Amino acid sequence: KAYSQQDYQRTLVILLEDFGGESLEYWMQQQSDFCPMPLSSFFRLAIAITDTLGRIHAANVIHKDINPGNIVFNPNTGVVKLIDFGIATRFNRTNPTFKSLHLLEGTPAYLSPEQTGRMNRMLDYRTDFYSLGVTFYELLTGQLPFPTKDLLELVHCHIARPPIPPHELNATIPQPVSNLILKLMAKNAEDRYQSAWGIKADLERCTQQLAQTGQISFIPLGLQDVSEQFCIPQKLYGREAEIEALLAAFDTVAGEDIALTPHHPITP
Repeated sequence: KAYSQQDYQRTLVILLEDFGGESLEYWMQQQSDFCPMPLSSFFRLAIAITDTLGRIHAANVIHKDINPGNIVFNPNTGVVKLIDFGIATRFNRTNPTFKSLHLLEGTPAYLSPEQTGRMNRMLDYRTDFYSLGVTFYELLTGQLPFPTKDLLELVHCHIARPPIPPHELNATIPQPVSNLILKLMAKNAEDRYQSAWGIKADLERCTQQLAQTGQISFIPLGLQDVSEQFCIPQKLYGREAEIEALLAAFDTVAGEDIALTPHHPITP
């Protein structure tokens, strides 16, 4: 919660509420046993984060930089806050432009494929779900899905390389939970969850099953996941014949020998 804006040392600062929390990044660095997190602790935290993100989306805001450094958590009270709305935008569909790798908006390790500006795809609120998935992945496995430090390789990984399933890195992670995280991290926004409430519902079902049976054997994902926004898919539907014709024409042209003939005679 912001209280006021003030001048401080020749710059503007915003005074924020102090609820006794620190960023998840801080807890990860200061407490070696903070992650990988036990499932019960993870579910409590994940539900709180998802609920907060859902409220942000309900206010028609896209955060665009979900990562452990921007999630503030008080482990004693369980209160979670999202901070740093410096690059947040109002709900709309924007087309990220191609930028230098060092000018990308957001934190590179948590960027959605479309937020890299290299996908020729519109960006909407579902970019936050990808970043949320990377955060959950790190909390449960203790490592990033793509740990490379090379920016070009990292962008390529976000766009084209599937992450190692979390349960293959940490055997205590049930496969349904692993599948939930992979659904959040789908390369195409249409294949991710479509609402924070759908994510929260599945997390709560996992929590209930774990409490009742001591394990999570099967959870059908997305049963309560309904988009609250009208999103026009960026795929072609009902155009199979046209797509086949285009591909055939492309194959024909690609298979032809092309000779370059100069317009003017070449003189020695």
